[in-house]
Amino acid sequence: MKAPKIAFNKDAVLSFLLLHSEKVVAAMVGLAACGLAWGGVGALRNMRPKPEQQPQAIIADAAATAEHIEAVKIAPDDELTSEKGLADTVAQWLAPRIEPAPSLAMFNKPLFGELARRSSPDILPIEDLRAVAGVAILALKPKPIGDRPIPDRPLNLDANNAAKPAKPPRGGGRGGPMQPMQPMQPPDMGMMPPQPDPNAVQGKIVPYVLVTGLIPVVKQQEEYDRRFSTASLRDPMLDTASWSNYRLEKTEVLPGAAEKWTAVDMKTVARRYAGDWGGIQPEPMLPPLLLPPEMERRDPVQSPLPFCIPMPQLAEGSWGFNALHPWFTDFLQRDAAARKALAEAEAEKAAANTNVFGGATGGPPTGFGPMGPDGAGMMPGMMPGMMPDADGQVTQGPLGPEYRLFRFIDLSVVPGRTYRYRVKAVCWNPNLNMPSRHLVDAEVAKQPTLESPESNATSPVVVPDGTRMLVQPQKKQDLKRLKPGTVATLILGEKPNGGSLALRQLLIEAGGIANVDPTQNKRGDARSRGDAIVTDRVLLDVRGKLEDRGETRTGKPTPPPEPLEMIFLRPDGTFEVTSSADSQQSIDRYQLTLPAEDAGAAAGTGQPPAAGDSPFGNPFAPKR
Repeated sequence: MKAPKIAFNKDAVLSFLLLHSEKVVAAMVGLAACGLAWGGVGALRNMRPKPEQQPQAIIADAAATAEHIEAVKIAPDDELTSEKGLADTVAQWLAPRIEPAPSLAMFNKPLFGELARRSSPDILPIEDLRAVAGVAILALKPKPIGDRPIPDRPLNLDANNAAKPAKPPRGGGRGGPMQPMQPMQPPDMGMMPPQPDPNAVQGKIVPYVLVTGLIPVVKQQEEYDRRFSTASLRDPMLDTASWSNYRLEKTEVLPGAAEKWTAVDMKTVARRYAGDWGGIQPEPMLPPLLLPPEMERRDPVQSPLPFCIPMPQLAEGSWGFNALHPWFTDFLQRDAAARKALAEAEAEKAAANTNVFGGATGGPPTGFGPMGPDGAGMMPGMMPGMMPDADGQVTQGPLGPEYRLFRFIDLSVVPGRTYRYRVKAVCWNPNLNMPSRHLVDAEVAKQPTLESPESNATSPVVVPDGTRMLVQPQKKQDLKRLKPGTVATLILGEKPNGGSLALRQLLIEAGGIANVDPTQNKRGDARSRGDAIVTDRVLLDVRGKLEDRGETRTGKPTPPPEPLEMIFLRPDGTFEVTSSADSQQSIDRYQLTLPAEDAGAAAGTGQPPAAGDSPFGNPFAPKR
């Protein structure tokens, strides 16, 4: 019998799988079952639980632990006593005692600090930049008298040396002697109009935007100290922050248009100061708030304007706190309160230490006194900006507040437009032309100046047009003469060819335009008083009591009347809300500029000006 022949072709493999596949599967299942059975036998032999893992043993251990916890919950009586000194042991941890340093010098430290090379400091930007818009009456340069020209004296724009206040006019000024009045001539002989006083200050109503900010003097000096306190080369003059100039930019805000920042030409501003305005407003409280001279080193040719530009002189009044940043207003108030408290404390101390002979004892020893912002009371050999520390060592540092005032007044603005401002400060490079062996990088010695990042941009401010709407309640007899629906409003605006403000009165209905045109007045029915003015404001609504009931009140307690308010629509689409409370101060100030009701018709009707415009009154007005 022949042995079977094994073939590995396709038909032979397929035939083998059809005949023996179930046998192969059964063999594999059997092998797996054997493996599982062998694993179970091994587990029974090697993984039996130990006696301490039995449930009974675990329960017993838990019961013993619970008994132990309950047993030590209440400490024994002998452990509660303080004989063992538990309080003293805990006190060492609650208030550890620090041993004083040994009196002997320790030589385990280096004799000199680790020296570093000089690097370029970061110039900090001007902080909290703000802008305020308004209208002011600025004093102009006096006009030449006859053929005698007035000498052109350039203004000193350095606020540290502000111009002295101008002397009051010789005659006609407030508080001065009046010039003798000439006798009036009869009307038939002719009457010349009064000549203006050549010594009087001529004014001009100018819109402005005042930009103020905070110069971080102390923070900048700390940055310099951090860079140069351990430098291999130190120079007190170079290691003190020194500002050279600044770059101010402004942009006009237009709806739907991108901002376009343009630099302000400082030289043009300086020329306008010297050519148009009559002087500089004196500010005696300003010098302590300015950059010290050793910190503001400007080139007068390239940077004619200081960091705190002086305010132009007003024709009437003064700027006051309106020319300062709000931070300095609070600082001056705190400083005044601190000085007052110190003076009271010294007075009480002097009164308590006065001897029987009237002399005070226990005062400070004679020598240098407290250091002032002007350098008074400094030690011999000290320069402004140097102060002694606790060890008597003289160090360089700024005096006065931690911030110094940045101020710029922009007089080249257009009423009705909206502006924003930003500024960039520039300091002198303390590493200029420094040897490279003292520098981290030789490139830091090539730039003459260092610039700060741009400051925050101010909020948009709208420049007013100089016209204000005012309201005032009317007396009962005056209201009876008004038609139903008609109200009286006051307008404060520029006086024609006068360079000052003047009041007008207008009778208007809701929806009417607040324009004063005296030529429209009728005989016996005058709807306006005062000079002509165009405001193009529309009266939208009136709220409150029109009658002034302050004089008719009795002694009985009565509630105050509702305040009178009016809302107007400006030509640019914005609203102007005015109330009697806000208007009273301006009305009282300019009350004399409002012509009387019987002063005659306005200009253009052949009548002379109103009585408020001439010191002689109106001779054509009917006598009472």
